[in-house]
Amino acid sequence: MKREQAYCGLSMTTEKGITDKKINEIPIAVIDFETTGLSAGYDRVVEISIFKKEPGKKAYLAFDTLINPLRPVSAKEIHGITDNDVKNAPTFNDIAGNFVDVLSGCAIAAYNVYFDIKFLEFELRQSGIEFVPPHFCLMYMRPLLGLGERCNLETACQEHGINFNYQSAHMAASDAEASAKLMEYYLKIISDKKIYTFGELASLKSYKFMNSFGYAPLPKAELFHLKKSEKYLSRANYKTVVCDSERQAINEYWDALRTVLADLDITEQELQYVLDIRRKIQLPKEKIRMLHAKIFASGISQFISDQNFDDKEVSKLGKLFKCLSKLGWAPGE
Repeated sequence: MKREQAYCGLSMTTEKGITDKKINEIPIAVIDFETTGLSAGYDRVVEISIFKKEPGKKAYLAFDTLINPLRPVSAKEIHGITDNDVKNAPTFNDIAGNFVDVLSGCAIAAYNVYFDIKFLEFELRQSGIEFVPPHFCLMYMRPLLGLGERCNLETACQEHGINFNYQSAHMAASDAEASAKLMEYYLKIISDKKIYTFGELASLKSYKFMNSFGYAPLPKAELFHLKKSEKYLSRANYKTVVCDSERQAINEYWDALRTVLADLDITEQELQYVLDIRRKIQLPKEKIRMLHAKIFASGISQFISDQNFDDKEVSKLGKLFKCLSKLGWAPGE
């Protein structure tokens, strides 16, 4: 499969994608973004971490830095990043070349790839690059491989015996490392099941992200004439993330919402999953309403960012409202 993509005002035709490539021969970059909200374009990235898994090697931390979003930081109650934390951090454009070089030649993986890939596309577009690399979602690997229902990252690590001192604190390096360890576990299952290529993986079930297997990985940054910088500011190096009981509860419920709302369809099993989490964490109803309202407001912001609100977007917002209502409360109720 070939397609036209643009960068820096020029155009290029990508080579054949990864569908027929062997999974164990393609480097995989596990990414995690912390952002100012849920809507790419309206919101911006404030932290990036990448663990890279090269063929025959263990995954390692290849990139980690806070990002100055050039706007006030929001969603502090989720990730704990403040305006002061990012005031001396590089902008995305400052490190775009470093970022692209780390991802060059890789398939991209993320725990909730539909979220992360939107921000990756937007930030690349801001640097003049229209390019979507091949990507897959680790959250959907459980049902894809017959290992269970989709769940949040922390639960998946516990379910599959990932012995890693991980607590969901929305710190990109920690989340990316947990995702990378989980990916290594899934790669072993894939090998045991004698699934060799990305095309064979896609034949197990149909998910939207599998369409990207026809895309080629990102090339080297030099083709895009991107800036590079060694001005990184890693939160892991200077700041201990303090996650008190309330913030931990907010993080756990936020992750549960993002998990079950990914396809705008709440099954009875997913409803029970969310209700079980609410009973466990005992989050006050005011905080639950705040998180539901934040997700709904983010959806509105995303849909109207282009100064239009078409029928498809109206339908999606209606589905989101019904999902939040099923979960206990939607704005306006």
